[in-house]
Amino acid sequence: MDWFTPWPNEALVAVSKYFLSEFNMVCSAEVKASVVTAMGTYHDKVSVACESYFERFRRRTHVTPKSYLSFINGYKTLYTEKYNSINILAERMNVGLEKLKEASESVAQLSKELKVKEKELAIASVKADKVLAEVTVSAEAATIVKNEVQVVKDKAQTIVEGIGKEKIVAEAKLEAAKPALEEAKAALNNDKINGESVELLQPYFDMEDYTMENAKKVCGNVAGLLAWTRAMSTFFGINKEVLPLKANLAVQENRLRIANNELMKAEAQLAEKQAEFDKVKAKCDAAMKEKQDLLDDAEKCKNKMQAASALIDGLSGEKVRWTEQSKEFKSQINRLVGDVLQLTGFLSYCGPFNQSFRNMLLKDIWEAELKSNKIPFTENLNIISALVDPPTISEWNLHGLPGDDLSVQNGIIVTKATRYPLLIDPQTQGKAWIKKKEMANSLQVTSLKHKFFRNHLEDSLSLGNPLLIEDIPKD
Repeated sequence: MDWFTPWPNEALVAVSKYFLSEFNMVCSAEVKASVVTAMGTYHDKVSVACESYFERFRRRTHVTPKSYLSFINGYKTLYTEKYNSINILAERMNVGLEKLKEASESVAQLSKELKVKEKELAIASVKADKVLAEVTVSAEAATIVKNEVQVVKDKAQTIVEGIGKEKIVAEAKLEAAKPALEEAKAALNNDKINGESVELLQPYFDMEDYTMENAKKVCGNVAGLLAWTRAMSTFFGINKEVLPLKANLAVQENRLRIANNELMKAEAQLAEKQAEFDKVKAKCDAAMKEKQDLLDDAEKCKNKMQAASALIDGLSGEKVRWTEQSKEFKSQINRLVGDVLQLTGFLSYCGPFNQSFRNMLLKDIWEAELKSNKIPFTENLNIISALVDPPTISEWNLHGLPGDDLSVQNGIIVTKATRYPLLIDPQTQGKAWIKKKEMANSLQVTSLKHKFFRNHLEDSLSLGNPLLIEDIPKD
C-alpha cells in the first residue's frame, strides 16, 4: 500500500480554490469562498472520523489527497447535473407562467379592441342602413321606370303585330289584283278610272253577248276595248279595298315610328335609372361588406377573448402552484451550493462507514460546517431521493438489492461515485445484485488469481464493459 502524507488545511483550500476558480456557481463571491474553505474542512473532518471509526469498530478506513481531488471533481460534475436538471424544470415553469401572463395581457388588449370594434360596428350599421334606404328608393324608381318602359314596349309590339297582319292582307289582295293591274297598265292609263265610270260600264258587263268571243267576231279593236273595260272594272274593285289598307298601313307605320322613339327614350331613362341603382347598390354592397367584416372581426376578437379567459380561469389554481414552484426552483438553485456539497461528500467519503457514522458526518459535522460558513443548504436533505428516483430503486430491488436505507445508499455509491467501488460483502448480496444488474451489459466476472485476469481486465477496459473482481485480499 502506498502511504501519502496528509495535506494541511491551507493546501486543501488552495487546491479547491484553484479548481473552482473558473467554475460557475449561482451564489455570491463570499458564498463561493466559503464553499472552497468548507471543502478543506470536510476532508479534515473525515480524517478525524476515520480515526474515531477505527477506535470504535477496529475497522481501518483511509482518506488521501486523491480522495479530495475526486471530491472536488465530483462536486463540479454533480453541481452541473443538478443545476441543469432544475433549470430545465424552472424554465418550463417560467414559460407556462409567461404564457398565462401573455394570455392575461391579451384578454385586456382584446377587450379594448372589442370596444373599438363595437363602436366602429355601430357607425358602420348606421351607414349601411342609410345606404340601404337609398338603394330601396333607387330600386323603386327603377321599377317604376321599368314598368313604364314595358307598357310602351307592349304598345309598340301591339302596333307591330297589327301592322304585320294588315300588311299581309294588303299584300295578298295586291297579289291577287296584280294580273288585272298589269293588264290595265298595258292597255291604258288606269289611275284616272273612278267609281262613276265603273257604274256606267256595269250594264254592259251584265249583257250576255258582252264577251271576248263576240267582240273578236265583230272587230279586233272592239275586243281590245272590251278587255280594257273589264280589266279596269276589276282593278277598280280591288284597288278600292287596297288603297284604304295602304293608307292605314302608312298610319300604323307612323305610329310605330313614334312608339319606337318613345321606347328608345324610355329605355334610355331606364338605363340611366339602372346605372344609378347599380352605383347605389355597389355602395350598399361595400357598406354591408364593411359591416360584415367588422362583425366577423368582432366575433373573432370575442372568441379569442373567451378562449383566453377560459384558459386563465381554468389554470387559475395552477398559476398559484406554478408561481410557488417557480420560487421553489429558484430557492433550490440558491441552496444547490450547499446541497451538492453534502451529496458529493456522501458519495466521496461515506462509503466505508456504517449508517450511524454516515448520519453523524451528514447531520452533526457537515451541516454544522455549512451553517457556520453561512452556505445555503436544504435542512434535513434526503440523500436517497436527491440522488436516485423511486423507479430505479424498485429496479434494484428486483435485481436483489435489499430495500433498507443502508443498502440503497450503498447502491447509490456504487453507481454514482467517481471512483471504482470496493465492496465488503460477507453475505454476497452486493455481488448477486451487481451480477443481475449488469448482466445485460456483458459483465465480466474474474479474480486476481484467475489465469486470464489480465485478458479480462484489458478487454473490459478496451470495450467499456463492466468488470467484477471477486475475493480481493485485505493486503
